[in-house]
Amino acid sequence: MNELDAQLALGVELFNRGEFFEAHEAMEDAMNLLDDDTSDWDFYLGLLRASVANHKLGDGEVSSARLHLRAALKFLAPYPDRHRGIKLREFRSALTAELARLGSQATTVTPPRIELAG
Repeated sequence: MNELDAQLALGVELFNRGEFFEAHEAMEDAMNLLDDDTSDWDFYLGLLRASVANHKLGDGEVSSARLHLRAALKFLAPYPDRHRGIKLREFRSALTAELARLGSQATTVTPPRIELAG
């Protein structure tokens, strides 16, 4: 496993544990490892923004969470359903459902999980 894959794996693990600020940091570190190949820049940015959204949600900042969820979905949209070992279709669907629950003024919104393909 190279350093980039290790940072992604760490980010996914932290996200799934609910450590969203730390997941954001891991995704940012992964982005910094991309160097000149920026073909996955938006993918990592989407995961980063999903992390920030859930961090904001935990702080009760619903409006900011919605903003970051929309951005996450925009950045993740162009990528295939399975990308870098992640079930991206399911994750996008879970983010969309989370955004809908926030829009419906739900009293409880459970953050999604990032599922691994394979």
